[in-house]
Amino acid sequence: MTLSIALRGDTAHHPGNTLPALRSALRAGADLVKVDLHLTTDGYPVLADERVVAPPGSPPRRVADLSLAELAATREDVERRVPTLMEVLAEHRGEDAPPLLLDAGSPEAALAADALLRERGLADQVLFTGAAETLTALRERSAGVPLLLAWDQPGMPPEELTRTLRPAFLGTHFTLLTRDLITEMHRSGYRVTAWTVNEFPEMARLIGMGVDALATERVDDLVSLTSGRELGNAATAVAT
Repeated sequence: MTLSIALRGDTAHHPGNTLPALRSALRAGADLVKVDLHLTTDGYPVLADERVVAPPGSPPRRVADLSLAELAATREDVERRVPTLMEVLAEHRGEDAPPLLLDAGSPEAALAADALLRERGLADQVLFTGAAETLTALRERSAGVPLLLAWDQPGMPPEELTRTLRPAFLGTHFTLLTRDLITEMHRSGYRVTAWTVNEFPEMARLIGMGVDALATERVDDLVSLTSGRELGNAATAVAT
């Protein structure tokens, strides 16, 4: 089974990291939606791909330096409104786990998101990625939280790093993957994620090589290759 991951949602039809983009990607059949997560100055995990935003009439500021109210004022278009993680979780109430890959921009953002998930009975059920220090903070909190370690260098990541983080997935740019490297990653006990794969022939080639997940900005094309499974399989695959 190859999982389909929509990067920031269905960005072909909606602004990324917005509720319309997430909804559209899931309707299209994506198994997971990778969203970018930052923490506002008043402690709210929000979905935003920009590390710096420009409030009207003000110089650019980091998301981490804005309150939730200030961040909301940076976008007048409802389609582009910055949603909170709490809003996203509310849309998936009652499911075993929301179909998300949370790319946390800082350890603080990751830990705040993890705390929110635990409050809702979703501890260790949602996949996280981010910088090594961010993943380390999550692993120190929980031995069971599923992690994706992004490694965009040729070959395997250092054994010391994987021993510390114990990731479920290794993710790398598709151009760095070979059949031998995929085999080595599988032999070491990791599932393999390739990104950013936007061309249909590359999607088909990588699926044939045995990758476990593909991340794309063209979710419709990818789902046409990976369809035929229930959406709930993604949560099962992450948790096992």
